Amino acid sequence: MENSPTTIGPKGLIKQHEFVRVIIQSLYSLGYRKSGSCLESESGVSYKSMNLELLESQILQGDWDGCINTLCAIQELADETRASVLFLVFKQCLLEYLIGGDDTLALSVLRNQVPALRMGKENVHNLAYSIICLKEMELSKADDNVIHGQRKNLLTELGTLLPPPTVLPERRLEHLVETAITAQIDSCDYHNSVEPISLYEDHNCSRDQFPTETIQVCFLLPFKLLLLKNVKKKQN
Repeated sequence: MENSPTTIGPKGLIKQHEFVRVIIQSLYSLGYRKSGSCLESESGVSYKSMNLELLESQILQGDWDGCINTLCAIQELADETRASVLFLVFKQCLLEYLIGGDDTLALSVLRNQVPALRMGKENVHNLAYSIICLKEMELSKADDNVIHGQRKNLLTELGTLLPPPTVLPERRLEHLVETAITAQIDSCDYHNSVEPISLYEDHNCSRDQFPTETIQVCFLLPFKLLLLKNVKKKQN
């Protein structure tokens, strides 16, 4: 369904699978999880992309080699973004090696794997610095629950960095609707409404709603002249 060429809308400008996917995301974000799951099943469209589901599985299982391979295979990633996400993955990977007491493996990854991915010297140095800082922490107190929580946090961080279609921007449908409403307001010649705009019809203020009678006159000219006079006195 992801590669389906089917389009919808009067002008055929909307890709059907993308439209369904943002609806599913909206249902989940609004708390309608059963409805979202039902729509996924009925439409064959998944809220999460295949790459994201694979990454989630690999990270939660601690499959760091698989995770790195998946990230390197995502074509939509810009070099700078790829370096950023790999930095986060390696940081968690090295942290867990240190927690497990495997300092040698951690250093091996830092010396061999990290430079091979061309993350940049600054990122490599930052990782090295992280190792030094982490060594000073009481890592022995970390348990499985802590590690699982750290992996979940890593997924959240990656979600803010990975681009579409791997990850959808948060509340995408709401953003699109608000953009459409804003465009209608901007094109409304007589806009004078303070009430929320209805989604049931296109917005258009009638000419009758536009104020045509003077209610109050502001006498600003005398004040302006007085202000200019005081300024000239100070200058002299």
